[in-house]
Amino acid sequence: MTKKVLLIIVEGQTEQIILEDYLDAYFANATIRFDVQREDVLTKWDANKRIPNIKNSVIRVIQRYLEKYKFLANDLTAVVHITDADGCFIAPECVKVDENIEQKLFYTEDAILVKSDKRKEQIEQRNEMKARNARILIANDHFSINRLKVPYQLFYFSTNLEHVLWDERNEIPTEKIQKADEFIENLSGTIEEFLKAYLPVSAELPYREKMKKSWSFLMEGSHSLQRGTNVPLLFEMIKTDVQ
Repeated sequence: MTKKVLLIIVEGQTEQIILEDYLDAYFANATIRFDVQREDVLTKWDANKRIPNIKNSVIRVIQRYLEKYKFLANDLTAVVHITDADGCFIAPECVKVDENIEQKLFYTEDAILVKSDKRKEQIEQRNEMKARNARILIANDHFSINRLKVPYQLFYFSTNLEHVLWDERNEIPTEKIQKADEFIENLSGTIEEFLKAYLPVSAELPYREKMKKSWSFLMEGSHSLQRGTNVPLLFEMIKTDVQ
């Protein structure tokens, strides 16, 4: 019997480095496949600079993957989508202009610092777009792909993956892959155990309640800038939908 495919949509290669080996070993009855976007699907404008329909955008990502690797929708057991929170749920006044920062964008515990008023406006628009799209996606537990219902779930790292793993919100992009490799090499337990320490809700709750509360928590105050993740719940989703 051919194993079904669990498709994991991620922004960058670091998520694949962190999760792939553990998922391959732990869920041996599914084929784990990563689709690295090298961009953020939730904040991508369309070619005409219009805000795209995020559900259609995700469906296109899935369909492109199926076409490229000659899979059918029926081959999918589920689609997991992981995004960085990027502080997208903070209030507009928490995006602040500071001409003295070295980077164009700098994340802190309770603010996003930018160099100019124009950049502040751009980040406010980005946050609004990403927050709206996240709300739409978390309201969907499946997508219709070529007329077949495929389970779907969006998960997050906050502020981003590097922040959760080694407590650096503003990692230099060229160092991410090397540091991810080093992190996995030096990890004493499993990645699932490590990430559970940053789950912002009680592990005793039922899975769906944990998902709902983890997103509600992220949307409050400055939590989308603070160190946390609901990615540990993806292992529960897989156990439910794949095992």
